[in-house]
Formats: sequence, structure tokens, C-alpha cells
Amino acid sequence: MFCLFGAVLKLQSQGSLVPNGVVTNLFAGEIDLNWPQETQLNGFSLAPSGEQQPTAYNNIFSFSEPVTIGVRVFLVSSGDAISLQPIQSQSFTELLYPNNYVFQAGVPFYVGLYSGANIAPPYPPTPPYTYLDPVFGWAELENVGGTIELLDSALEYQGGGIYAGTQTIIPAPEPSEFALGALGALLLGFRRWKNSSR
Repeated sequence: MFCLFGAVLKLQSQGSLVPNGVVTNLFAGEIDLNWPQETQLNGFSLAPSGEQQPTAYNNIFSFSEPVTIGVRVFLVSSGDAISLQPIQSQSFTELLYPNNYVFQAGVPFYVGLYSGANIAPPYPPTPPYTYLDPVFGWAELENVGGTIELLDSALEYQGGGIYAGTQTIIPAPEPSEFALGALGALLLGFRRWKNSSR
């Protein structure tokens, strides 16, 4: 009974912001995610790969991910809801390996981030992936002198998503009628058992 009750409570979870959940690490242009249940490196990079004329700095960047669980990255606008529903409905342009993207110097832009502790079945997985124990986030990036730099970010865990450019978490979906019904049946059964044992 307590396991089911815990599952229902988890479904109602509002989530929490992860301090330093989006960071730059080893190399310029590399962005990584960090949260409590992370199992492998979840990140991506935008490496300079050339210039689109005329420009003083690199403005063409190649997208890549480490060979791990990875992270799905989307071009978004401030205020966009980064959650499973718009991702599954392909509402955003997804950055994909081994493609190149143009980011003009001095123009900040937002990316939405979606990852998890593991890739959901079926196995072997085929794109587009969904994740188990997902996290949703965003990063504000800018091409500064030919290198992508992290300006601001947020990552939420155990909620339903986050709005780009904000600290506002999207609540997880309400528990299903089935889960509530099962919980009610268990509570009723427990009450009857307790009354009959008196």
C-alpha cells in the first residue's frame, strides 16, 4: 500500500531546481547537465567549424554529444514550455549530430534541454529518444568571439518541465484516475481488514 501511495505522491511532485544543474566543463562550447540521479555524462558541445561570410569570428558550429546517454537539445524562445508534450509533438527544432548551425556573434539564444538517467525502452533505442527519470532545462548561450559561452541556465528534476528563461517549474501531470482508484481501493481494504481484526 505504501509503495502505491508513494507512487501517487511522486506523480504529483512539483519538482525542484537543481543548483548548478547546467555547467560548462572541460572544453569551450561544451555544456553538461548534473543532477542527483545522473548515471553517465549527459551533455553536448557546439564546436567552431567555420565562418559564413562576412564575419569577424566563427559563426558556424558543429553539434555533437559524448558517447553516453546524451541530451536532446532544441532551439527555443524565452517563455517556451520545455516539457515532454511539445518535445514529442516536435514543436521545436532539434539540434542533431553531425549537423552544423549558424549562431551570429553577440546574439544570445536559448536552447531547451531534455535528458534522463537512462534511455527508455525499446532496446536498441532508435531516435528520437525518450528518457527514464527525466530532467528538463534550458540554457542561454552566446557566440562570444567565435566560442559558444553559457550565460544563464536552469535545470528541474522530478517535475513536468520548465519555462525557458525562467525558474518556473511546470508541475508534473496529475495522477491518473486508475492510480487514485487503486489507492482508494487499498485504503478501503486496509480499513476493512483493520476493522475485522478487532
